[in-house]
Parts: sequence; structure tokens; C-alpha cells
Amino acid sequence: MTSAATSLAAQQRYAGAGTVEFVFDDDAKKFYFLEMNTRIQVEHPVTEMTTGLDLVSLQLRLAAGADLSALTQEAIRRSGHAIECRLYAENPDKNFMPAPGRLETLEFPAAQPGMRVDTGVRAGDQITPFYDPMIAKLVGYGESRGSAIAATANLLEAIRIDGLKSNLRFLASVLRHPAFVAGALHTHFVEAHKVELLGS
Repeated sequence: MTSAATSLAAQQRYAGAGTVEFVFDDDAKKFYFLEMNTRIQVEHPVTEMTTGLDLVSLQLRLAAGADLSALTQEAIRRSGHAIECRLYAENPDKNFMPAPGRLETLEFPAAQPGMRVDTGVRAGDQITPFYDPMIAKLVGYGESRGSAIAATANLLEAIRIDGLKSNLRFLASVLRHPAFVAGALHTHFVEAHKVELLGS
């Protein structure tokens, strides 16, 4: 996938941050091109945590005309696993409909290695119906997939949020579900495990 993505960017003489997306067919053991987004994606902290690179800083440096040719693909090393969850003001019991309201309580655990919280709101803020209802991006890192799952689940379970509906409990349920832990994932995962994940 990396070779296909970098080949695509090279053929198009693309310079800048971008994300090439693929879908993987586990049965056929093949992957297929979906799209390329010519911007940094919301999931960029996963790449940052597994490579140690600050993608936003690199994008800004590119835009300012900096020469980043010394940072070759071969120089980028990945290590470990990272999982990102998006904490939303939404109601999982009502088909994940947005659930705007006032954040009466919003508490995250103290910063520690292997955990990252990106947010732009705090307790007392209003989540309105006029914009994306994301409250925070939560990322857990581990040397293995299992330890990344555990770190992310522990992070989720340490968050306190009150005053509006959110998907916090749902996210923790997904990460603790045996099928997710086993890597038995597919596009109908939520529907297939609806009773365990949503209690309905």
C-alpha cells in the first residue's frame, strides 16, 4: 500500500500533505484504491504517533517553501500501533444522530506516554447543531495492537462527560468487544454486534 501510494503521488508530481485511501479485501488478500485527499486527514495523529513525525508542522513548512527532500520515504520508520477514536456529541441509541447541548462536565486523564487527546472545547462550552459535533480525538499507542487497544480503552474509561449524549460508552464497548480484539472486522461490524455494543 505504501508503494502504491507513493507511486501515485510521484506520477502526479504531487508535493504537499495528502492521504491516499485503500480498502482491503481480506478474502482475496488484495487492496483497492478509493481516493486521495489533498490535505491532512483527521486521523493524522495515528501516523504521528507511529512515526514520530509532526505532519502539521511538515505541511506548514512545505507551504512556506521549505526543502524537505532530505526526508525520504526510506527515512520514515514506523513503530508500534495506534488507534484513534472520535468522541462525538451524538446518540448511539438513535442511529448516532447529533446530540447538541452544553458540556456540563468534560474531564480527561492527566497526560501520559502512549495517550493523546486533541480537543478544542472544555466544560461549560456548547456543542451546537451548526458544526461537526466532535468533542475530541482520542489516541492510544502501544508496541502491539493489543497494547494499543488496552491503552485506548483505558483512556476512554477515564474520561468524564456530562450534560449531553455522547458516543463515549459505545467507543469503549467496541474496543473491549472480543471480535474487535481478535481483528474480526468488517463493514457490518456494528450491525452484527448491535446488542452487545448498544444494548439493543
